[in-house]
Amino acid sequence: MGTYIKFPPLLLILPIMFYKRPRFAMFIFLFILANILTVPNVDLKDTEFVGSVKAVNSGSSVLNLSYFDGKNWKKLNFDVNIYSEEPLGTIVYAKGELRKTTSHPRYYIKPTFYATTTDYNSFINKTYLQFDSFRSFANAIDPFYQNLFGKSARDDDFVKSGLYHIFCVSGMHVSLLYIFSLSLAGLFTYKKIPKILIALIFPTIFVIGSGMNIPSIRALLMIYLWTLLRVLDIKINPINLVSLVGIAMVLSEPGIALSLSFYMTFFATLGVFASTNNITANIGGFLGSSPFVALIGSVNPFSIIATMLVSFPVEIVMFGLTAAYIFYSIKLYAISSLILYGLQPFSWFTKAVAHIFSKLPSLPNHFIISLAFAATFAIYLMWSEHAKSNVEDNALTSL
Repeated sequence: MGTYIKFPPLLLILPIMFYKRPRFAMFIFLFILANILTVPNVDLKDTEFVGSVKAVNSGSSVLNLSYFDGKNWKKLNFDVNIYSEEPLGTIVYAKGELRKTTSHPRYYIKPTFYATTTDYNSFINKTYLQFDSFRSFANAIDPFYQNLFGKSARDDDFVKSGLYHIFCVSGMHVSLLYIFSLSLAGLFTYKKIPKILIALIFPTIFVIGSGMNIPSIRALLMIYLWTLLRVLDIKINPINLVSLVGIAMVLSEPGIALSLSFYMTFFATLGVFASTNNITANIGGFLGSSPFVALIGSVNPFSIIATMLVSFPVEIVMFGLTAAYIFYSIKLYAISSLILYGLQPFSWFTKAVAHIFSKLPSLPNHFIISLAFAATFAIYLMWSEHAKSNVEDNALTSL
């Protein structure tokens, strides 16, 4: 709602009409209040802007900006796009017009003057540039590595095969790196709390180094929240966990509701969490993202099989790239290169699978195809819940 309408403050008295239903009245009040506090309504032309890059996309950057109103600098509390790909943390100055669009971010700058500079004191900027340097180093051995390690790239074989999702930094990457970090932290301490807290360091650095896009932020926030609940010894249903993170992200930036990648990552994760085993997890992840993929491109239904074939090789490559990055960071370039060359058979296998499956027929992008996938996903969720209920009933019966 907030992507299109900003409610006037007078609407805060609307919940009084529902005083006989206090819970519903409270929901209406919080809904309107969240809209008033978070939804922007600006019209800025020939204005000066200054800020920094908070996320990097292919061909563009998301900015955190302030603007000069003629007397004072005021902060824009929403994301703004600039059609120039800059390193994360870069300081940006622009003069121009703020225009609205139909995707996330809701606003973009059309500059008449544009300048950038490196923030030499920024940890985020240094981390991103370090990762970018490693990606260039790995690219000299095999371009597949930099694509898997956070580089925004497009490969036709992976797109047509439906395997392009392995390049999108999201839950798979961040979770694998958290598992790797957890194992590494276990070498230094056996205590539960220090171990799981230390394990958060590298996934965080990786998300920064890959440009802090929406899917990776979602995955990292989920791990943070899961870690906090684990430290507090609080159990939570994984579906509730992903829902809480989604609500928090929408409240902090309502414009995210216009991002297809936001829906793809959340519904794919929902499909995985609703599954009953590893096979149905792949099906659930595919069905969760397919309705949105079908709106922008073709959908390869055989990608479920392809994903299962490359899952283990991709995990090996991700763990190897992590180790290679660590050695690269401490300037042991020869060992880093040796690891990268050793990973090439897994890279070749993954690319061969993508090439073979890219030749198979796919479904065209169309609203009807998207609707059909959405209906299938809804049926899958109902089936999964029914299957889980049967398992629980059988367990109670056996007791």
